[in-house]
Amino acid sequence: MLCPLKSCENGCHCVKSYGISILVLLLILAIWLLKLNQPLFFAINGMHSIVPVFVWQAICYIAAPKKFILAIILLIATFLFQREKLKNVIIMYILFYIGFYVLKILIHEARPYAVLAANSMYWLSGPEDSIKNMYKSFPSGHTGNAAIFVFTCMRLFFAKSCTAKARSYTAKTLLILFLVIVGIERIATGWHWPLDILISGMIGYIIVQICLCNKDAYCK
Repeated sequence: MLCPLKSCENGCHCVKSYGISILVLLLILAIWLLKLNQPLFFAINGMHSIVPVFVWQAICYIAAPKKFILAIILLIATFLFQREKLKNVIIMYILFYIGFYVLKILIHEARPYAVLAANSMYWLSGPEDSIKNMYKSFPSGHTGNAAIFVFTCMRLFFAKSCTAKARSYTAKTLLILFLVIVGIERIATGWHWPLDILISGMIGYIIVQICLCNKDAYCK
């Protein structure tokens, strides 16, 4: 079986990676077919008070594609530790920014605050132009940006999933937790629907797989 990871041993990483991807796809399909997008939004949006407002604002700021914070961190880390992959990472970010921009324009999906009653949800206005971006809910740029960062870090710096030491698993867990928190923040603050978040994360994952694919590596 073709494996995109050079460090894959006995195919265990492939099974975990693609297995989780399939589960996420099934979750997306279930939410869409059962029309759970709005109920899930209200459930997660109702959790907005679990942390202070400044925490949501900080998460939003860090993950914002236009701030380039995650991109700069990843490019510097790649230059220092995986320089041969720097070109791939640059191409990956070009695809991300162009792809997400085009999708937002083409799909033109209304954000929650644009279609739901103001007294039925929590909405945290921020530095983004709420009027200009009112119909750019899908895909979530923040979530896609975080997914690119997280899955690239896991791929380039913590890829030895079968034989990694405890600190590698800890790092991966923290990275995934960061991605989940970014997704929750986008819903809890009223900027995106759950399906926006899940599909954007999958798109980010696919972009990473395409740009960092190693065709010479195989699972046993």
